[in-house]
Amino acid sequence: MEVRLSSPGTQLDEGDKDRIRKDLDKIARRLNEFSEVTANVRINGNGEGGQGYDIVLEVAYGRKHLMAKTNHRDVGQGVRTAREEILRQINDRSRGGHSSFTKS
Repeated sequence: MEVRLSSPGTQLDEGDKDRIRKDLDKIARRLNEFSEVTANVRINGNGEGGQGYDIVLEVAYGRKHLMAKTNHRDVGQGVRTAREEILRQINDRSRGGHSSFTKS
């Protein structure tokens, strides 16, 4: 999976970038049957003053394009929240149907 990360106005060190890529590996494992999977992560804000970071995660695979938006004080937790939303959308589009129908 190709990961593109942009964070205008937000300073992320290499450790932060590596953690974000590692957090997104769960999506790559879920979509391992697709040859081309891209994830675009946009992080805006500075986390100060209670505003938090605005995080947008877009994933494209096959003919599908999914998007999740979140706001969180911690970049890592925000990325993980967006990742879980993307995984929910993938599961909803899978053969089994909507996740709420498959729960017992």
